[in-house]
Amino acid sequence: MLNPRDRRFLQTVDRLKIYLILMAVGVFLYLLLVPAPELQMATSVLGVALCGVFWLTQRLLSFITALDLELTRVVNAVKRTLTDAQKKELFPDS
Repeated sequence: MLNPRDRRFLQTVDRLKIYLILMAVGVFLYLLLVPAPELQMATSVLGVALCGVFWLTQRLLSFITALDLELTRVVNAVKRTLTDAQKKELFPDS
């Protein structure tokens, strides 16, 4: 299960998505205005590739968050069905 610090990190990364997309669009527009076509093409392809990697990373983080919520729900359901002795044996820290 993710601890609260990990969850805060995932929320912060999710908020940074907007800023990174705006920066990528700004850089992309700047590079379109640069006259050297080779530089323009190379950096545009690199920018699109980085945006793709960022999108895939966001999808992965969303999946991890959903998985954590489901795992937390299942663990809580299992805890409700256990006796006190079983809880102490399986979950000594709680």
